[in-house]
Formats: sequence, C-alpha cells, structure tokens
Amino acid sequence: MGFYIHTILNDRKNNLNLKTISISKYMTKNVVTATADQTIQSICILMHENNIGGVVIVRRVVNGLKPIGIITERDIICQIGKVELFSTHSSVRELMTDSGYKDLVTITSDTSLSDALSTMNANNIRRLPISNNKDKRMIGIITDRDILKIYPR
Repeated sequence: MGFYIHTILNDRKNNLNLKTISISKYMTKNVVTATADQTIQSICILMHENNIGGVVIVRRVVNGLKPIGIITERDIICQIGKVELFSTHSSVRELMTDSGYKDLVTITSDTSLSDALSTMNANNIRRLPISNNKDKRMIGIITDRDILKIYPR
C-alpha cells in the first residue's frame, strides 16, 4: 500500500490536482459497522457477506454512529497467531483492547484527496472513516481501493 500512495503523491505526469479533489465525492456512504460487544465470528460473517476486509467499530450516539475502531482480516489473523486457543465467540472489544488501539484516525468530508493519502501513508493504514466536522458522527469511509479507482492508469 505504501508504494502506491507514494507513487500517486509523487506522480507529476498526471494532471490530477490532488489538493483540490474532495474525498466526499469518492467516499462510501453505506459503511458496514459493528459494535464492540459483537463477537469476532459475527464480524467475520459481516466481512464475508459484504466482501470487505474490515469493519468499522462504532458507538451509538444520539444523532448517529461515532467510529471508535476498525477490525480487519489482518487483525483477526494476527490474534489467532498469538494465542494457543482462540475463540470466535470473544467480543471485538477484547481484540481491540489486546491490540493496543489508540485514538482512531479519521478525516472530515472536506479533506482533500492529497491530505487523505498523506494521512493513510503516515499512519500505514488502508481505511479512513470520515466524520462530519460538527459532532464527529461517521458519514462515510474511504479506502485504498476507492483511491486507486480514481487514479488514472
């Protein structure tokens, strides 16, 4: 992933002005989410049914959902590899706590494509939840795949 972002950010041949393209135009609005008390098995089912590699973990707030974490296929595989006995009936909260998550990296809908790419590159991540400026409620997500679709070949 880092190579692709680095290439896009440093490609002077294309005419895209990455600083003026808003990610809101390309974000996915219908984000697959789960709560921290759901089981890892239920998260795996969500990933399988939706053909996705990660689920945004949210906390319900009065006016919507607030993203608090992301669980990816890689997170689950790493956890399975760490322990002798792994239970898919454990809650996601346990996986998140053991993983040492810090504050979730998010961006706002007015963030430029260039800034989103820089954030992803700096944090070595492939998914960025998008929150509104006012109350930090989640309104979408942008992934490395979304960005690669808009970058000219």
